[in-house]
Amino acid sequence: MSDVHIRRLTVAHVVGFVFGATLCAAAIWSADPHATFLQPPNPAAPPGSLRMAGVVLMIGAIYFWSGVIAARQRARAVANSSHEAARPRLRRPANAAGGALLRWQAILAVWLALVAYPNAWTWETVGFKGPASTIAGLCVGILVYALFTALLTFYLRASGGLDKFADDSTRTMAGIWPRPRRQKAAAWIAFCVFNPVIEELLFRGVLVYQASLAMNSIWAPLLVGFAASIGNHWYQGRRMMALHIPFYWVAIGLLFSPLGLGGAIGFHIAGDVAPVSLMARQLRQFRQRHRVSSAPGSARG
Repeated sequence: MSDVHIRRLTVAHVVGFVFGATLCAAAIWSADPHATFLQPPNPAAPPGSLRMAGVVLMIGAIYFWSGVIAARQRARAVANSSHEAARPRLRRPANAAGGALLRWQAILAVWLALVAYPNAWTWETVGFKGPASTIAGLCVGILVYALFTALLTFYLRASGGLDKFADDSTRTMAGIWPRPRRQKAAAWIAFCVFNPVIEELLFRGVLVYQASLAMNSIWAPLLVGFAASIGNHWYQGRRMMALHIPFYWVAIGLLFSPLGLGGAIGFHIAGDVAPVSLMARQLRQFRQRHRVSSAPGSARG
């Protein structure tokens, strides 16, 4: 390894350590009942609600920057590859990626349950409407996702972009889904169990719903939440914004409906379980599309 690479790794580790330490300190401080900085104008909101919104934005910054790095690595690997198969090469994650994702989700869950609650958030202030409404919201959210998917597919097929969208979706899933069986199980728990609840709670419940309550205004939290949602998923590519932009606004509609946070979580559960469940089929279709498109005399659609 060259001296330049060593220096780059050293700088990256130092920056990562400093940012991680700052995030941990901010996460603990946000729930301090004695802190007076950034007190919410609305006393009905938890005293640490605005400070917690800042921590969520820091987490969003981690997601954005990690995605940028992953996208650059993927592009560099493809550009430097001598792979000349009939289809583009799919970059796969490290073998231990599933365990790493599950540990991160577990850390967030512990922070939310044992540190931040109830001084930085409560179920009521993030849009929880009660057990009955939450169960109904989960069911309705799943049904709404089925309708959402049907409409999105119709639009992509009518506009001629369905195959390209499917290619980008397959590349995204391949880039985050590990190969070893145990790691796949860990990734499934992380994506399909923890992620829909934690991401909706943080980026919709805290950053939008609770911040709107704390600030007595909905517009700034809506726009900040939208920017965070786009940033969290930007690594998937510009074309995938055809999914994530309407996904955000549908989730927001469910959040502020009588279904509350449960509706948004149900919508997100379906949005994570569906692509994971269909991944094997997506990979087969990806191979078939590029086998056909690379055949002599064929034209890519």
